[in-house]
Amino acid sequence: MSDYTSEMVAAIQTASPLTFEKAQEIASTDAFVRAGKGHRSVIAKAKSLGIDYIPKAKPVKASRDMGPTKAETLSAIRLALALPERDGDLTKSELSAVLSNIA
Repeated sequence: MSDYTSEMVAAIQTASPLTFEKAQEIASTDAFVRAGKGHRSVIAKAKSLGIDYIPKAKPVKASRDMGPTKAETLSAIRLALALPERDGDLTKSELSAVLSNIA
């Protein structure tokens, strides 16, 4: 693999600000293909030259309803079994009360 030629550097500078799509387009040109320079190399070179790089936007994950939280479920159990309301997991005696109510 060879170093970047002045023409290759000029192509990267002309694309400023560099985007992922522009980097792919530049890397697919003959000079870059012959030199074995892929889009990642183009991005790295642009960054080393101080050229702004705008990365691809990450896809937004759709939020999904996960249902009640553990704390909410625990509170509902305490209420259903008339156990005292407090923070934290069930005590051993409270677990025994749960077991006796489901057995």
